[in-house]
Amino acid sequence: MLLLIATLVLLVLAGWAGLITAKLALWRGLLVAALPLVGIGIASVTGKGMLAYVALLPLGYFVYKNRGSQYDITLPLIGLVAATWLWTYAAEKSRLDGAAAYEAQVAAFRKQSEADAANAAQTVAQWPQRAAKLKLHRGKLTLSDTGAELSVPEHWRFVEAEPLRKALSGTKHYPGLGVIGWLVHERVDIAQLDTLWYVEVYAEQRGHVKAAGADDRDLEDRKGEATAKINAKAFAGGAPSFSFVKFLEAPTYDATYDRAVWDDQMSYPGETELLLDCYAIKLGKEAQIWFRMREQFDGARELCTRSVRLMAAKTQFVSGAGYGDYTWPMDDNAGYDLGEVIASEHRIED
Repeated sequence: MLLLIATLVLLVLAGWAGLITAKLALWRGLLVAALPLVGIGIASVTGKGMLAYVALLPLGYFVYKNRGSQYDITLPLIGLVAATWLWTYAAEKSRLDGAAAYEAQVAAFRKQSEADAANAAQTVAQWPQRAAKLKLHRGKLTLSDTGAELSVPEHWRFVEAEPLRKALSGTKHYPGLGVIGWLVHERVDIAQLDTLWYVEVYAEQRGHVKAAGADDRDLEDRKGEATAKINAKAFAGGAPSFSFVKFLEAPTYDATYDRAVWDDQMSYPGETELLLDCYAIKLGKEAQIWFRMREQFDGARELCTRSVRLMAAKTQFVSGAGYGDYTWPMDDNAGYDLGEVIASEHRIED
């Protein structure tokens, strides 16, 4: 709310300054009115609040040249400086509040996971009975509060994450934070953990992600570095970790359907072969829906790739929640682009 108020105040003050300056020349009025808004726009995208003040410098020069005249915008400029401070404060507070809430979720999730690990053997033994009680969904589903809808393909079934968490605590199949559920083919015996495979549906809701960077030349190197940093933090106690090897299929972004796809080659502990992780992401206004299959052998590559991409193709955001519905500065901005998402760089501090 504070961010919205600050934005509205900036709009009013920028308009006031623009009207005064337009008496001298219309183009100057438009420029003066636009600069403060451009400044907070750049600050919003880059996360650097100081840039909002830099955009006001030309207005200071204009005050100097026209002080005491009918074109003097000293008062609007003083108001704009104050409103810009309020906006940067509100934007940073919103970012920190969101980060703190997410970190609290992560901490609680890790604590629960550690407690559940001790009961893993019992969990595995009880899984067939629990699997038989899972509710399997077909048809069109709403994916949590993301604004996305999934039309479950024919021959597939959707299983919600919460009952899976209760039934699979301490195992490698335990749905992580942000997981909405699984998509399981009807030919898969869900009661058999040894042969179980599925498409995991995962959501991130940290704000609008700029659709850029998927074709960055250094993306493969950056992903390797980011994965190593995430491992160093997550497995500081010496537990087995995984590592990124290379892209088996380089990331591509389809702007027509607002989705990105790629395949990773990974090294997992206890495995003598390199394994495959397949990904597809559907971008929304402030949410991103991930479809992923992990730890697959090379022989299952076509199945892996086709499955995640099928699910992304079957997912649509409702009106007002789609990627093209983003409105700056009213909607939240994640502050990073698609390349950083693919490289996992946005997760280093999680």
